[in-house]
Amino acid sequence: MKLAKDVTTHLFKFVKVVDIRFNPFDGRSKSVKELLRQVQATRYSKANPKLEIKKAVLATADAPFAHFQFVDGSERKFDAQEFQVKEILSEVFQHATNIDNEYEIEGKSIDE
Repeated sequence: MKLAKDVTTHLFKFVKVVDIRFNPFDGRSKSVKELLRQVQATRYSKANPKLEIKKAVLATADAPFAHFQFVDGSERKFDAQEFQVKEILSEVFQHATNIDNEYEIEGKSIDE
């Protein structure tokens, strides 16, 4: 599912923390390195100035890992060696859409 840039920018307002851990010399880290590049986009930081991006470059053989925390306290964790960037972001945006819908039903706005 392809979402418009303005929609994904809005949905990233629901992400509170992105925590990415990887060994840069491990071939399994390809997708998580690209994920880090994408979540650091200027449009996301402008739309969500409170967004916290944590990154840990490891020197161990641990699997690459991505962890997203959302404004409602929910979380999504990914063993990044098993997912492509599109799949990770698709799931993140789907979860953010669910939160956005809940906010709308409750009469809340993420911009408040």
